[in-house]
Amino acid sequence: MKLEPQVERLYIELDRALDQFPAGSKFFSVRQIMTKFNCHRGVLDSVLNRMENEQLISRIPQVGIFSNVSRKPNAYRVLFAAPDHPSNLTQEWARCAGIYVENNPRWQLNKTLFEPHHDSLAGLRVSEYDALILLHDAERISTEEMLWLAQLHIPTVLLNADTGSFEISCVNSTDDISAQQACHYLVSRGHRHLAIVQSEPPHPIAERRIRNFCHSAQMLGAEVRIIDCHTTPDEYSRYRAYQGVKDYLAARNGVADFTAIYIISGESASGVMAALREYNYEIPDDVSILGHASTREGEFLHPPLTAVCFDLNSEVKAAFEGLAACLSGEQKFFHALVPTRIVERESVRNIS
Repeated sequence: MKLEPQVERLYIELDRALDQFPAGSKFFSVRQIMTKFNCHRGVLDSVLNRMENEQLISRIPQVGIFSNVSRKPNAYRVLFAAPDHPSNLTQEWARCAGIYVENNPRWQLNKTLFEPHHDSLAGLRVSEYDALILLHDAERISTEEMLWLAQLHIPTVLLNADTGSFEISCVNSTDDISAQQACHYLVSRGHRHLAIVQSEPPHPIAERRIRNFCHSAQMLGAEVRIIDCHTTPDEYSRYRAYQGVKDYLAARNGVADFTAIYIISGESASGVMAALREYNYEIPDDVSILGHASTREGEFLHPPLTAVCFDLNSEVKAAFEGLAACLSGEQKFFHALVPTRIVERESVRNIS
């Protein structure tokens, strides 16, 4: 007997039943489920494992099964899917989306992670959802996967990705000008000797930020040093940034030939700060630091990080408002552009 159809049917039934169990409340017991839904224990175990993996429920031995979701009757069900690797951006986007959904009764949000190196997007379970929001590296999406996304029966939004000629919605921040904003900000505060910490693996976005920053510096009469941390995919950029800056200073007998640093990824800022302090440089008195980050990244660093920021709350709002128009039939797909902005904190000193 094939169990897969039975597993799928029971999954759908239990998933719907969760609508009546707010987050934190106790769900049906195993015995109750087997009686109520007339299922075998093997089928039930497969379904409960899947629901626990998708963070819909939690199981506590000898206590019971508990709901992890608060459902809203008649709400649109949205799946937020993102790569399963360390990323503050993923966590921040999911947090902002969760807050937005809590305050908007028409939406209900579920989250899932996938392995970008091994999992095909076609493996995402989207049949029970009304819409999909996908945070993914556009360079890793194959043509076949783009075709699959374009042919889905539900509207899909790609975040910070070029959808080309495919009829797929997207929400993008104006990353093309973010490095220019960073350079103009530092130069306007008197910094003419600049460094870029290339703490991310080779990637078109990172390369574009470096290229745009260097071009702006040239136009403004500033000098730029590039500190290449030789980061490879799946390495922690924070540590690579620490080691890269430390090695750079060690090769120059501890002398910094710059007054300000631009970090292409704010996740690396703490590593850069640690390396500078090992050589007794104070931030921002001796060296100023500006990173490319989300609005919350760097908020709790010492000193708090001045950053070129994606406005994630505006991205979230644009994604859900666009999806609402798609689900109502007003439009088939949409493209939204959200400007980046400088968030001033305490890591940059004015020396002009």
